[in-house]
Amino acid sequence: MPHEADSTGLSTLLWLICIYWNLVWFTQQLTSLGQAGTPEQTEQAVGDQGTQKPNLPALSAIASRTAAAMPEILQRDGTASVEAFVGNALATYEAVVSAFDAGDRDALSRWLSPEVYDAFSKTIGEREEAGEEMVETLFSRIEPEIIEARVEEERMEVSIRFTSESFKLPRRPVSLFFRNVSTPLRNVGIWTFARNPAVPDDLWRVVATQTEGS
Repeated sequence: MPHEADSTGLSTLLWLICIYWNLVWFTQQLTSLGQAGTPEQTEQAVGDQGTQKPNLPALSAIASRTAAAMPEILQRDGTASVEAFVGNALATYEAVVSAFDAGDRDALSRWLSPEVYDAFSKTIGEREEAGEEMVETLFSRIEPEIIEARVEEERMEVSIRFTSESFKLPRRPVSLFFRNVSTPLRNVGIWTFARNPAVPDDLWRVVATQTEGS
């Protein structure tokens, strides 16, 4: 029946994506072993920062403030642990990315601050005007890490670094060939979540996003 055929086709597509990702991962591992190079080459490949070094006192201050703030944030938020908090943030991250891919402005408005929503909505509008095909993100791995937290009387903020690897594919693939699936995408972004602890029903919303290094 048509419904069964659609289910079989989707299962086959996902199975082929898994095989493709494993082949890509294996190839990358072999390439990295062959390009290990000397310590000087490795250091040069890290980036274009030259002799610029991180501000260690500033990083230490942020780490200390974050360590002090998280227990209070968890207590005022009613969250049992850091792991549970990060898990909730990860679920929001995935939901926002999926809603953005689908052009679902109503869903985005629930999770984003007005400023961030306007930026996302503008990009969706530009995509629609250009006639770009809707895509869907399939995450193969996401590594979240809290990098900063602060708490005030009427505002709590937590910034989380999401290092994700994913695939993009059309929502209505015309075939099961690999040309309909993107190459693995790696993205490192910092999302800041905030809420007002003085308002019991206030939700955590994304109030800022940035690509790390920008």
